[in-house]
Amino acid sequence: MGGRGTDGPPRLHQAVYRASHNDVLIRLLDDLWDKSDRYRRLGLELPPGDEPRTRDLREHHQLVSLIVDGRAAEAAQLMRGHITHSLTATAISALEDREATGVT
Repeated sequence: MGGRGTDGPPRLHQAVYRASHNDVLIRLLDDLWDKSDRYRRLGLELPPGDEPRTRDLREHHQLVSLIVDGRAAEAAQLMRGHITHSLTATAISALEDREATGVT
């Protein structure tokens, strides 16, 4: 769930933000997705393991359940934590470390 690779927004992410019916938000996130490709690519290079990939998948399933059940406040809380600790956040941190040491 959520897709892998870098060919565009994973279907889950896109479905969640498009469900807002907020055209400004949709355009912003589509544009952000296009501009953040290098972080996702780096995330795919990270060594495999249970965390953060397994956590991301688990949180995707929990988020869908909360949205379907209409539990918006809980979904928002989970989403904030998901963004902070996601595979993408891990990739950004790794990229920053690479850039700080001059490794590309």
